[in-house]
Amino acid sequence: MSELEMIRQVASDRLVWLRLMEKAINDIDAVLRSLRADVMEISQQVAARNEGATLEMSEEEAEEESDD
Repeated sequence: MSELEMIRQVASDRLVWLRLMEKAINDIDAVLRSLRADVMEISQQVAARNEGATLEMSEEEAEEESDD
């Protein structure tokens, strides 16, 4: 095998590794974006639920105070 062929083979191997790493990074980025979106959605739902629960508790407390 000539020196030029060996250099090409090494360069080819490096390119394969670079492509593999690029794909892995892109996949990780996609998973992180999806996870962030899911966390944001859940946080908004919990905040809306808690806001509703707070309002209901306030109304109940108002009724209790008016009964006293």
